[in-house]
Amino acid sequence: MSTSAIADTDQKTIDILKAIIMDTVRSANSGHTGGPLSSLDFTYVLFKDFLSFDPDDPNWFNRDRFVMSIGHESALLYSMLTLVGWLDVDDLKKFRRLGSLTPGHPERGLTPGVEATTGPLGQGVGNAVGMAASESILNKLFGNDIVNHYTYVLHGDGDIQEPVAQGAIALAGHWKLHKLIAYYDSNDAQISGKVSRSDSTDYALMYKSHGWSVIEVDGHNKDEIRSAIRKAQMEIEKPTVIIGHTKMANGCATMEGDHNTHGAPLPPDEIANTKKKLGLDPNSFFNLPDEIIDEFQSSYDFARSEVQAWNNSLLIRFQDETFKEKWDLAMSGDIPSSVEFPAYESGETIATRKVWGAVIEAMAPCMPTLVGGSADLEPSNVTSGFAEMVKDFGPNMRSGRNFAYGVREFPMGAINNGIAQHGGMKVFGATFFVFSDYERPALRLRALQNLDAVSEYTHDSIYVGEDGPTHQPVEHLMACRSIPNLLVLRPADANEASHAIKMSFSLRRPSIVLLSRQGLPVLDRKEYTSSSQVEKGGYIISDVDCPDIIIYSSGSEIHLALDVKKALDKFKVRVVNMFSWELFDEQNTEYKNTIFEPDFKGLRVSIEAGITMGWERFTGLEGLNIGINSFGESAPGKDVANHFGLNCESVIEKILEKLI
Repeated sequence: MSTSAIADTDQKTIDILKAIIMDTVRSANSGHTGGPLSSLDFTYVLFKDFLSFDPDDPNWFNRDRFVMSIGHESALLYSMLTLVGWLDVDDLKKFRRLGSLTPGHPERGLTPGVEATTGPLGQGVGNAVGMAASESILNKLFGNDIVNHYTYVLHGDGDIQEPVAQGAIALAGHWKLHKLIAYYDSNDAQISGKVSRSDSTDYALMYKSHGWSVIEVDGHNKDEIRSAIRKAQMEIEKPTVIIGHTKMANGCATMEGDHNTHGAPLPPDEIANTKKKLGLDPNSFFNLPDEIIDEFQSSYDFARSEVQAWNNSLLIRFQDETFKEKWDLAMSGDIPSSVEFPAYESGETIATRKVWGAVIEAMAPCMPTLVGGSADLEPSNVTSGFAEMVKDFGPNMRSGRNFAYGVREFPMGAINNGIAQHGGMKVFGATFFVFSDYERPALRLRALQNLDAVSEYTHDSIYVGEDGPTHQPVEHLMACRSIPNLLVLRPADANEASHAIKMSFSLRRPSIVLLSRQGLPVLDRKEYTSSSQVEKGGYIISDVDCPDIIIYSSGSEIHLALDVKKALDKFKVRVVNMFSWELFDEQNTEYKNTIFEPDFKGLRVSIEAGITMGWERFTGLEGLNIGINSFGESAPGKDVANHFGLNCESVIEKILEKLI
């Protein structure tokens, strides 16, 4: 086919896709039209001429990754995936309908070809940075013939205004992720009007200042787009951003450039007139001719041959047992049996955060795909030893496995999500628990996607002490427990912490591990139930027949509960360790009844150094909930605890008052 014929076919396909996008959004009576039409030329060229994938397997490991951070342009992505063959026109007709493969924003794990759940703007940029970092580390580990792909991310004005994107962009430039290629659809339109109403940033200069290569193009000129992608692929030192200067609702009959097309279907008359302008039948809807699909898929035989060649290379490499062992470990996500998890003797006093360092340092030599980092708190999070062992990841250390994130909690969370989305590595992030507020949007999307990523949060209560209320988490524990599908683990001593950390890396689900700054006594497990019982989420740590009082607690407050039991020697007191509410909820009814005892007539008490809201599920309306329903104070940890009545004497006084 001649160059002019190819150009004509490309333009015809793009025009048909414009009609399909308009029909898709109109049929749902909600969604975004203007943005997809703005970004269409780039996305089509990328998918048609550059994107490497297996037509028969959306999850082929060495595929190029494409992240649509600008998630409200989902109608564009779904149209492209229909051309690819992973969706069909009937799926487009169900856009934004319950149970469809075409929800309002892309959802990973639901729709074939969707690499990341995007919707809240900016996070997809961080996801793409994580994917590119993954490719770089795995390329160094397994070789250029096995892991060698690009990561592309499409983002817009809304993405780039979110600080999470800018933090991720800074790290990508610092790490010199040269196989990361971003396309910035700059159309000067947002839902509320022109971008210039709220922003005058020179984004080309911003990207350059962060160490990126910058290419500016007419975002509707396909030749310029192709040339820019080729240049980006040839860049070997820096990530590249292609800034496409585009028009919102490009090609529309009368509404081209109108910001009102951003978040709404086009009026039927505008759709009809636009189809006429494009030379299409205004009375034809969802028309995707077979010849258009056939032309788009004409390179599939070559793509399949590339996949087969990769499969053959992998089989050859499997002849090396060391390689195969590493590859199987990376793909399975299992923890090798050779890892020796630390165990501690009763009588010691150990801050549970110190156990984190001991565990990851034990895992690191046995798991070449264990990666992670701290948001500038390595000594406090006890990740310094890991960092020294595996070295910082960067342009001069592609095999480095520690990420020096700096003070960037939210970008850290989004990037770690991208590492989990990419696959092949175990990833963790670390900071103070109070700063989970900064990372929370990434935690939420992690839970939504069921990503295998772990967050270590230290300084988990008011026992932080002198740093005061800004650094003392009070509401955070309940806030994290409220996120669906997020596993929250709060161990009471060093041995429980060792179990908790092992579980967080073994269960292949989004997990957070909450660890103490202060030293906690290692419990004598001859006197108290085995720490392995944490696997049930809640367990009776100290029992008694026919109790008068049941105390529910978690973490460091377990020790207070046990002290209270000893002091209340005239009462029969059972102490229950609610290590993980989520795991407890997953136990069978019979087991849960042994913990809750539905017919119990005595006093139920909860003790936790945080807000009491939520404990009613265990203590009931008549129970006693002891905690902190205000912000903290600045003083030594014990003084703060005494101020809030978190000591044996105060708790006993409250219990006795309740019993009278």
